[in-house]
Amino acid sequence: MQTLIDAIKRFVSLTDEDIDVIEQLFVKKELKENERLLTEGEVCKEFVFVEKGLLRHCVNNDGKEVTFFFSAENEFVCDFESFIHRTPSKKTFYALEDTVVYTISYNNMQLFYKKVSTGERFGRLYLEMTFAKAINHIVTTFTATAEQRYLNFLSDFRHIQQRIPQYYIASFIGVTPQSLSRIRREMCKV
Repeated sequence: MQTLIDAIKRFVSLTDEDIDVIEQLFVKKELKENERLLTEGEVCKEFVFVEKGLLRHCVNNDGKEVTFFFSAENEFVCDFESFIHRTPSKKTFYALEDTVVYTISYNNMQLFYKKVSTGERFGRLYLEMTFAKAINHIVTTFTATAEQRYLNFLSDFRHIQQRIPQYYIASFIGVTPQSLSRIRREMCKV
């Protein structure tokens, strides 16, 4: 729980009373490798903090799973479109390894915003950061070469790249595993 508190403190200050509320609202959950945290078609019912482990975010594109993000320790995870609007998710989140998370339900998140003195500020700052990252990812996907997308991956996910299978990295940067191997070989020559 302390890692969750510290992660929230990266955005806002917390009083002892705030920490007590947070400890009451978040619930610890353990996922086994390959277990789903969220499945396409379900409503996202939880805002999640990853204490330990690694999650893969993917969507179904004409029957093929496409990886679009990864989340590891000390990161928050949520399908906000589904969570906020209470609609079926278009995303699936898988545990790539045994993973420990803290979750908060939609209703308890509303209590968090109300009862934690800086709760609404946390929500705004977190969503601003998430929005900026999403826009950057979209623009990069459409404007960068495959080689540059791979370099961006290496930079953005340096701390977890060795934990991710190559075929998921290939999917993330939008190339086949064979193309990723070629890119890596060419980079080694330089």
